[in-house]
Amino acid sequence: MVLGIEIRAEVLVIALAGLLSIPARSQSTSSPVAPKAAPTMPYADMPPAAVPYGRYRKPYKEWFVDPSTLDYNGAARERSDVELNELKTVNIGFLGPLDADNVDSPYGVAMLHGSQMAVDEANARGGYDGKPFALNVHDDLPLWGASSMAIVDMVYKDHDVAMLGSVDSASTHIEVRATLKLELPIMDTATNDPTVTQTRIPWLMHNFPDDRQQGYALADYIFNQRHLKRVGILQVNNRYGRAGKDVFFETARRIGHQPIVEVWFAPDTTDFSAQLETLKSSGIDGLVIWGNASQAGSILKQMRAMGMQQPVFASSRACYPETVKIAGPAAEGLVSISAIDPTRTDPSWQQFRQRFLNRFHAEPDAYAAYAYDGMNMLIAAIQKAGLNRGKIMDALRQYEMKSYIGVSGKAFFDYTLNNIAPVTFARIQNGQFVYWPEQRTDWKGKPVSFFR
Repeated sequence: MVLGIEIRAEVLVIALAGLLSIPARSQSTSSPVAPKAAPTMPYADMPPAAVPYGRYRKPYKEWFVDPSTLDYNGAARERSDVELNELKTVNIGFLGPLDADNVDSPYGVAMLHGSQMAVDEANARGGYDGKPFALNVHDDLPLWGASSMAIVDMVYKDHDVAMLGSVDSASTHIEVRATLKLELPIMDTATNDPTVTQTRIPWLMHNFPDDRQQGYALADYIFNQRHLKRVGILQVNNRYGRAGKDVFFETARRIGHQPIVEVWFAPDTTDFSAQLETLKSSGIDGLVIWGNASQAGSILKQMRAMGMQQPVFASSRACYPETVKIAGPAAEGLVSISAIDPTRTDPSWQQFRQRFLNRFHAEPDAYAAYAYDGMNMLIAAIQKAGLNRGKIMDALRQYEMKSYIGVSGKAFFDYTLNNIAPVTFARIQNGQFVYWPEQRTDWKGKPVSFFR
């Protein structure tokens, strides 16, 4: 077990805020739809108070806030698709952690199940002009650089026209850099890292709520709605924990509530007593956990046994029944972000849930739902654009500043093709998660009008 406490210094960050005018268009569940109104919004729906150095001056350059953000001027549209048209199937690649020894495998398996359901349903509708879609599955190994080999195989061996994946943000970053040369459209349905869509590489679309949306929502809820003052952070020491914690920490600091202590733990930690003693002695009045469900459950159980009764908040990976199973009564009151609301009663979710349950004998989670939606978006783009990879990406790019309504709920894509729709909150009450939609303030006490 390793204990680490970080003392942070001020780091210069270029402010990314910018206002956008969004044209109103009619809504549809089968194609990109824009909001009815024409509101303005900052990049990534960043709260004004969280803009780096926003209190001092307007930034001299604002990135990612205009339609040219993902402009593509390469030759992919002109490349021949004769070879792809001659294949007996329309191939789509899949990359996700599937090996049981990989800690992220539950998310990868759920992604695979959601993707396969979408492919099978598309084939039942006739496929692509009578030709079936085929999913070429690759296991995302926990080895630096392995994803680059997988994506090369997708293009030159499997002859995929697009791909879906992955969970690990390091793998996804490698995919993006590889596809800068390979020019293969990527639908990213699971990565939390917000920097994945900030590369300006025009070959990736991301539909999973990233760490910015989770961090902004938690900071607003904890400091503006619950009015806590002395918050501590306990995060897993991997890229998932570090990237998510950083967004929350920086947002909290900029609004005048810098967390008073940060403590990390190794991914295989089971005894959190040293970390909790540090947090307890710091006099925190609330705790934010950035980790998975098993870690959150163990932390809650151990901290309550130590007499620590502070309210606890967590990232979306804690929003699983495993948290309650491990923590038992100690889990009561935990508030976490959730990427979906599984208690929704709308027909699209309920029908998907039942089909998934019948096929896989398990409840669909957020990773299954977003993979299902992402695969359906890919398939629709292929149906519209044909088998040319450049034109498929052009079809996906038409979602810029528009909404998509799927089984996971309503997504809204900015000019980087990143989903910045509001998240969901969940609280454990009587051993069950109770969900409610994010009700973010504008950090001054008035509701935001945007598309919420």
